[in-house]
Amino acid sequence: MNESKRTPKQRAEQFVAALRCTRNDRGKLAGLRRGLSPGTVRDAWPIVAGLGGDIGQPVYVITAALFASHPQESNAPNFGETCRQIAQGDGTKIVDSFERRFRRLLASSEVEDVIGQLRSWVQLAAGKSLGVNYESLFADLWNWPWYADEIRVKWARAFWQSDETSELQPAPAATA
Repeated sequence: MNESKRTPKQRAEQFVAALRCTRNDRGKLAGLRRGLSPGTVRDAWPIVAGLGGDIGQPVYVITAALFASHPQESNAPNFGETCRQIAQGDGTKIVDSFERRFRRLLASSEVEDVIGQLRSWVQLAAGKSLGVNYESLFADLWNWPWYADEIRVKWARAFWQSDETSELQPAPAATA
């Protein structure tokens, strides 16, 4: 398939599938983790390129680096759900400090700002043995420049467990 015609979802599926093949290669994982630091990111480029990623697109490098730092995956529908699981811990109430942190994530205007916050969220997921849906995360980061508001709403709905159909429901009639 022509590279320019692949959807973000197809790019994500193909690249994350290649990342899964590195799960037992400690050397490649170590090299990919170097993509988390601006000073060592170039060390990750040959590995990312070898996995079929475009090193000119930061989404490939950060997804690979995050995967290498915590290769546990989940089937969460989006990253907002992962953040909710982190924020709730063992209870059902979202801890205030995590809510503030999540609001900062949503306030990110540029994809680089989002990427800057993802490392700590993925470390938190690792600390709680929670997986990350890297395919969904990749696709959302890829689309951020064009659909940031829609992605924010999707993540926020998952985080605060908002009913997507609630805005379509008529208000109950007032009783006299």
